[in-house]
Amino acid sequence: MAFVLLLVVAFLAVPPVSATEGDGYTIRPSTSDDPVTTLRLSDTVSQGETNRHQFYVGSGVAYLEVYLNWGSTSDSLALTVYAPSGSKIGTFRDNADGAVNGKIHIDIDPDSGYISQGTWTFDVYGEKVSSQRSYTLNLYQH
Repeated sequence: MAFVLLLVVAFLAVPPVSATEGDGYTIRPSTSDDPVTTLRLSDTVSQGETNRHQFYVGSGVAYLEVYLNWGSTSDSLALTVYAPSGSKIGTFRDNADGAVNGKIHIDIDPDSGYISQGTWTFDVYGEKVSSQRSYTLNLYQH
Protein backbone atom coordinates (compact mmCIF):
# COMPACT_ATOMS: atom_id res chain seq x y z
CA MET A 1 0.00 0.00 0.00
CA ALA A 2 2.81 2.42 0.88
CA PHE A 3 4.44 1.71 -2.50
CA VAL A 4 1.22 2.59 -4.35
CA LEU A 5 0.89 5.80 -2.34
CA LEU A 6 4.51 6.69 -3.09
CA LEU A 7 3.95 5.99 -6.78
CA VAL A 8 0.85 8.23 -6.85
CA VAL A 9 2.70 11.05 -5.06
CA ALA A 10 5.66 10.72 -7.46
CA PHE A 11 3.32 10.85 -10.46
CA LEU A 12 1.60 13.98 -9.19
CA ALA A 13 4.96 15.67 -8.54
CA VAL A 14 5.99 15.48 -12.21
CA PRO A 15 5.43 18.85 -13.92
CA PRO A 16 3.01 18.93 -16.87
CA VAL A 17 5.89 19.88 -19.19
CA SER A 18 8.99 17.84 -18.66
CA ALA A 19 12.48 18.19 -20.06
CA THR A 20 13.66 16.02 -22.93
CA GLU A 21 17.17 14.92 -23.63
CA GLY A 22 19.15 14.79 -26.85
CA ASP A 23 22.84 14.05 -27.45
CA GLY A 24 24.18 15.25 -24.11
CA TYR A 25 21.72 18.13 -23.74
CA THR A 26 18.54 18.61 -21.74
CA ILE A 27 15.77 20.67 -23.33
CA ARG A 28 13.27 22.46 -21.11
CA PRO A 29 10.66 25.19 -21.52
CA SER A 30 12.31 28.57 -21.08
CA THR A 31 11.36 30.62 -18.04
CA SER A 32 13.01 33.82 -19.27
CA ASP A 33 10.57 36.71 -19.65
CA ASP A 34 12.83 39.48 -20.90
CA PRO A 35 16.04 38.13 -22.41
CA VAL A 36 18.57 40.26 -24.25
CA THR A 37 18.70 39.18 -27.90
CA THR A 38 22.08 37.84 -28.96
CA LEU A 39 21.15 36.83 -32.51
CA ARG A 40 17.90 37.60 -34.32
CA LEU A 41 16.56 36.98 -37.81
CA SER A 42 13.26 37.23 -39.65
CA ASP A 43 12.19 35.02 -42.55
CA THR A 44 9.18 33.36 -44.19
CA VAL A 45 8.34 29.70 -44.78
CA SER A 46 5.77 27.91 -46.96
CA GLN A 47 4.02 24.55 -46.62
CA GLY A 48 6.60 21.72 -46.72
CA GLU A 49 9.56 24.11 -46.95
CA THR A 50 12.59 23.98 -44.65
CA ASN A 51 14.72 27.05 -43.95
CA ARG A 52 18.17 26.36 -42.49
CA HIS A 53 19.70 28.97 -40.20
CA GLN A 54 23.15 28.72 -38.65
CA PHE A 55 24.59 30.64 -35.71
CA TYR A 56 28.06 30.55 -34.23
CA VAL A 57 28.21 29.96 -30.47
CA GLY A 58 31.41 30.99 -28.70
CA SER A 59 33.16 29.42 -25.75
CA GLY A 60 31.98 29.60 -22.14
CA VAL A 61 28.23 29.61 -22.89
CA ALA A 62 26.33 27.94 -20.03
CA TYR A 63 23.10 27.37 -22.01
CA LEU A 64 21.25 28.50 -25.13
CA GLU A 65 17.79 30.00 -25.15
CA VAL A 66 15.93 29.58 -28.45
CA TYR A 67 12.79 31.53 -29.31
CA LEU A 68 10.89 30.89 -32.55
CA ASN A 69 7.81 33.11 -32.94
CA TRP A 70 5.33 32.98 -35.82
CA GLY A 71 2.40 34.25 -33.73
CA SER A 72 -0.41 32.15 -35.22
CA THR A 73 -1.86 28.94 -33.88
CA SER A 74 -3.62 28.34 -37.22
CA ASP A 75 -0.23 27.50 -38.80
CA SER A 76 2.23 24.96 -37.45
CA LEU A 77 6.03 25.19 -37.65
CA ALA A 78 8.61 22.70 -36.41
CA LEU A 79 12.13 23.52 -35.24
CA THR A 80 14.96 20.98 -35.50
CA VAL A 81 18.21 21.78 -33.68
CA TYR A 82 21.65 20.37 -34.50
CA ALA A 83 24.83 20.73 -32.44
CA PRO A 84 28.11 21.74 -34.13
CA SER A 85 29.04 18.03 -34.35
CA GLY A 86 26.02 17.53 -36.63
CA SER A 87 24.12 15.47 -34.04
CA LYS A 88 20.42 16.15 -33.84
CA ILE A 89 19.39 17.60 -30.49
CA GLY A 90 15.68 17.25 -31.29
CA THR A 91 12.64 18.45 -33.21
CA PHE A 92 10.27 20.77 -31.36
CA ARG A 93 6.74 21.96 -32.03
CA ASP A 94 4.44 24.65 -30.67
CA ASN A 95 3.65 22.77 -27.45
CA ALA A 96 7.36 22.14 -26.61
CA ASP A 97 7.27 25.03 -24.14
CA GLY A 98 4.00 23.97 -22.52
CA ALA A 99 1.71 26.34 -24.45
CA VAL A 100 0.09 26.31 -27.88
CA ASN A 101 0.57 29.95 -28.90
CA GLY A 102 2.49 30.13 -32.18
CA LYS A 103 5.84 30.12 -30.37
CA ILE A 104 8.59 27.69 -29.39
CA HIS A 105 10.60 28.99 -26.43
CA ILE A 106 13.12 26.50 -25.05
CA ASP A 107 16.44 26.36 -23.24
CA ILE A 108 19.18 23.95 -24.27
CA ASP A 109 21.29 22.94 -21.26
CA PRO A 110 24.42 20.80 -21.55
CA ASP A 111 24.37 17.76 -19.27
CA SER A 112 27.82 18.87 -18.08
CA GLY A 113 30.17 21.78 -18.74
CA TYR A 114 29.32 24.34 -21.41
CA ILE A 115 27.41 24.41 -24.69
CA SER A 116 29.54 23.11 -27.58
CA GLN A 117 31.41 25.90 -29.31
CA GLY A 118 30.88 26.12 -33.06
CA THR A 119 28.13 26.55 -35.62
CA TRP A 120 24.69 25.44 -34.44
CA THR A 121 22.01 24.68 -37.04
CA PHE A 122 18.30 25.48 -36.71
CA ASP A 123 15.90 24.12 -39.35
CA VAL A 124 12.48 25.79 -39.46
CA TYR A 125 9.94 23.58 -41.24
CA GLY A 126 6.52 24.68 -42.52
CA GLU A 127 4.59 21.71 -41.17
CA LYS A 128 1.09 23.12 -41.72
CA VAL A 129 1.12 26.52 -43.41
CA SER A 130 -1.86 27.93 -45.33
CA SER A 131 0.17 30.15 -47.67
CA GLN A 132 3.35 31.74 -46.38
CA ARG A 133 4.18 32.36 -42.72
CA SER A 134 6.63 34.97 -41.46
CA TYR A 135 8.60 34.25 -38.29
CA THR A 136 11.43 35.48 -36.11
CA LEU A 137 14.13 33.24 -34.67
CA ASN A 138 16.08 34.53 -31.68
CA LEU A 139 19.07 32.89 -30.03
CA TYR A 140 20.35 33.97 -26.63
CA GLN A 141 23.71 32.85 -25.25
CA HIS A 142 23.70 32.75 -21.44
